[in-house]
Amino acid sequence: MPAHWSFVEVNADPAQALPQIKSGFLQFDLAAPNQWMYGIYDAYDYADVQVDADVQVRGGEYATPGVLCRYDKSKGWYELDVLEGQTYVLLFGQWLADGVARYTPLVRAQSEKIQPGENEIGLLCQGDTLTPFINGTQLRRRQETMIGLTSGKVGVAASAFEQVPVVIAYDWVKVDEP
Repeated sequence: MPAHWSFVEVNADPAQALPQIKSGFLQFDLAAPNQWMYGIYDAYDYADVQVDADVQVRGGEYATPGVLCRYDKSKGWYELDVLEGQTYVLLFGQWLADGVARYTPLVRAQSEKIQPGENEIGLLCQGDTLTPFINGTQLRRRQETMIGLTSGKVGVAASAFEQVPVVIAYDWVKVDEP
């Protein structure tokens, strides 16, 4: 496993296999319906941060990769997910109990910049503004003043819905302070 990374699951009954490094990619193999898995980079907490990743969907029609910022186990996190049909969603996620999370949609929109198979996805969390990026293009900004997360860890997400198995592989993840 990569240094300084930890992994947590949502709705995993029974628990699924952790991601593995395969041919230089961090690969998530999700076999259970409605399963989410997060890779959290534990080395630092960030306030204003941009997290970018190159991700490939290698299997599963409804595979959903994502990136997150300001992750705090007790307070929640912001998440950008890329869905089928050139759709993306910004979410606020929050743990209700171990393995049980609640998601509040903040933005759901479409972008022709989302390609089938492989995308560079990014999320800039700066002040009270969340800015998603897809393949180098800035998408709709969201001023977020209700939840007010100010710092936390960064990470990646992989999720499956009803149709499994799902395979999502991250080639690289980059963290930058704006």
